[in-house]
Order: sequence, then C-alpha cells, then structure tokens
Amino acid sequence: MKVLRNILNGSLIAYGIPEKNIFQADNGKSALNIMKTNNINLIISDWNMPNMDGLELLKTIKGYPELASIPFIMITSESEKEKVDEAFKAGVNQYIFKPFKPDYFSEKIQQTLGKNLYGAKQVMVVDDSPVIRRIVEKQLKMLGFGGFNFLGAGNGVLALSLLEEKKVDLIITDLHMPDMNGIEFVREVRINEKTDLIPVLMITSDYNTNKMLEAYEAGVDEFMQKPFKVVALEEKIKTLLN
Repeated sequence: MKVLRNILNGSLIAYGIPEKNIFQADNGKSALNIMKTNNINLIISDWNMPNMDGLELLKTIKGYPELASIPFIMITSESEKEKVDEAFKAGVNQYIFKPFKPDYFSEKIQQTLGKNLYGAKQVMVVDDSPVIRRIVEKQLKMLGFGGFNFLGAGNGVLALSLLEEKKVDLIITDLHMPDMNGIEFVREVRINEKTDLIPVLMITSDYNTNKMLEAYEAGVDEFMQKPFKVVALEEKIKTLLN
C-alpha cells in the first residue's frame, strides 16, 4: 500500500535514516530483487501484499544465507495479534501494529536493532524450569531489555536470597515451584520493606480462581497464563513498569 510506504518512509527519516538509504517495494518479489542488488540492514514489511505477502517474503529471505540475518519487522493490524506468533516461528524480529504512533515506531526500531530501552532495570525470573526461564529471557531481550538485565532463580528460596544482594525492578514468578511456591514467595517479598514495592507478574498454567485470589491477596500485581505470547508479555510489562 503506497500510503503505508509513505508513512513508513517519513517515520524512518524522522528517526534519523537518510532518505537515500530507504528503498520501497510494493510486494515481496520486488523487495527480493532490491535486496539482491543493494546492501540492506533492516526490512520493514506489511503482512498483506499481492504476489508475495509478508510471511512468504520472510520465509524466503530466511532461505538465503546472505539475507537471513537481516533484521525483519512485520506490520500487521491490532486485530491480527494471533499472526504475530506465526511470524516469530518463521524468524521475524519484531512486529508493528497498525495504526501506530511515532514513539511506538521508534521503540520497535530500537528493539529490533538491539538497543536497550530499559536502561539498568533488572528483571528477576523465578521458575523451576530452566527452559521457561530461557524463554522469558529471550522474549524480554526482544522487547528491549539488555542481556545484563536478568536474574534467574529456580524457586522462591533462591529468589529471596538474590533479592538480599541485588536491586530488582520487576519480578516474574511461576506459581508452582518446589521448596517455596510463588504465593509463599510473594508474601515474603511484600513483608520486606526493601522489596515490598517491586511489581510482581505471576505466570502459571493453573488458572484456578481461588489460587488467583490467594495470589492477589499475597501481593501479586498481574497474572499471565502459560503458554503466553510475547505480545501479552509486552503489555503486562508496560503496565507494571509505567
């Protein structure tokens, strides 16, 4: 869509990218031809296009070794959030929801280019599964946290010990863990004046109403059900840190 391309062109110029370095294509096939003859450092693609849509373009690029490492941002509408997961599986780096504001656009560019949007804010991820901790860390990096912003703990006891030593700005904790579960852990966090104001996001596959109420009473600020999407995580983090 020419209107969208012109909006993106203006947004990129406002971000500080010279107009001579911005190339436009009206479909995936044309974009591929441009990439083969020019040095491209970032791709921003609409999802819905004729001849070759954004997802087809993404998958095709990932099949070319010389193009596969180029950061890729997919544009889709707010009503098509489910598509984002499909794009991430194909290798997309970031997404932009239409319509978007300049600040949101700049934020997504910075996230894609690996800029640390959260400064020195420290996130503690408490989960007995190392796999879940790695997934959450990966998603946080995608959302603009630097690689030095993470602390991990396998249960509440270990997390409390770390909290005595480290400054933490956000806690993401599982509910079910050995030795000390998430609710017991949050209670301890809230009775300590050094940690009682830290926002807490609880992630769990057990969406039991009574457990949720118990967790809220213990001091949990937000809930998110496993498995969760990076879009949902971003919304929760913005709510808690803003």
